[in-house]
Amino acid sequence: MKVFVDTSALLALLDEDDRHHGEARALFEALIATTELVTHNYVEVETLALARRRLGSDAVARLTDGLFPALTTVWVDEPLHRIALAAHRAGGASVSLVDRVSFEVMRREGIGAALAFDADFDAQGFPRPTQPTQPARGSRLAEAPAPYGASATAADLVSVSEIAARAGRSINTIQSWRRRHRDFPAPVAALAAGPVWTWPDVERWIAGRTAPSRRPTATDRQLASAAL
Repeated sequence: MKVFVDTSALLALLDEDDRHHGEARALFEALIATTELVTHNYVEVETLALARRRLGSDAVARLTDGLFPALTTVWVDEPLHRIALAAHRAGGASVSLVDRVSFEVMRREGIGAALAFDADFDAQGFPRPTQPTQPARGSRLAEAPAPYGASATAADLVSVSEIAARAGRSINTIQSWRRRHRDFPAPVAALAAGPVWTWPDVERWIAGRTAPSRRPTATDRQLASAAL
């Protein structure tokens, strides 16, 4: 089981005056021993900046020495950044770019729950977990709409040029990916103007090219618990 960890949760863990501190700590301590907790480097940068400004250097040290090493850190590469940036432009500034990256990471990693105190995660269909393993919760997640499970609509169908525009790459790059990578999604139809794909399939493939993540050790998890 994997659970994503957001900036809002990390700050709540550090700040005893935060109204979510008790819940954040209880969930973190329950999850850390049995669950892979995942974040990405943009969240870490954001959290460090906010912690330094709001809570001081001691909080920064607890993050870098205790909490961060206990998390699996996904490193955001250019394709993933471009996908999130395109979603940010299309969806407006009400949701931060860091959160847009988080949503893409969760979809790529198959993560259905987020340790977050941010309504944007709920709005995207990523609820907060209640227990690390709870059958009822698992059933709820399984019954939720899958990010890529819906039937394709006209807006989902994309040509090579549309893939290039959405991914922020050149048409030549997209054509090169098609030739060089056997796992590139197959077209769903061949129209007179050329082949078309479903954008969620292509988006997931591009996001899957993200650099390998850094995974915590058992010692890292012990140090994280001690840092709380």
